[in-house]
Amino acid sequence: MGVELFTLKKLIGVVASFAGIVLTSTVDISGENDENRGSFPYKSPRQISIGDALALLSAVLYGIYATVMKKKVGDEARVNMPLFFGFVGLFNTVFLVPGFPVLHYLSVEVFELPPTGRIWTIILVNSAVSLISDICWAYAMLLTSPLVVTVGLSLTIPLSLIGQMILNGQTSSGLYWVGAGIVFLSFLFINYESKQQEVSQ
Repeated sequence: MGVELFTLKKLIGVVASFAGIVLTSTVDISGENDENRGSFPYKSPRQISIGDALALLSAVLYGIYATVMKKKVGDEARVNMPLFFGFVGLFNTVFLVPGFPVLHYLSVEVFELPPTGRIWTIILVNSAVSLISDICWAYAMLLTSPLVVTVGLSLTIPLSLIGQMILNGQTSSGLYWVGAGIVFLSFLFINYESKQQEVSQ
């Protein structure tokens, strides 16, 4: 698509990042971290495997979305971000909200409003944080490249583990940390390679 120039170093960085993700996912699937999960709810190996598969599908779709957006928009000056994400929210509402009654009627997912003010607060804060993070992601993607930003999203792995340690008292094995470290180093490597490529051009 002419969005990202392929190089061997970038390929090595992506493979390294993927290897780090596989290491962390392997620890999840093995269930070796159950005794260290703190107050985090128990998940069976089957549930964890399904979750990992859905996360992989999400990553693929996100990569396609980022590449197409970079190809069509190109420069951040050509798009009004609040308007863009306003339309994203509008389309999500139009196409997804009609599914709520269907799922409720089929007893797949019972639809009900949040029962307490605390839950409302969590939802509103999460919505605001998600909006800000999406806008930052979109600007970062237009200012750099889909590859750098997508690999950068992999940093949510070590950061989420730190969050679980703080909020749930959860710890994990050394293998998990090795995988998280590989993800972090691969992001630095790809970012450096992309900057060097820009300078050479």
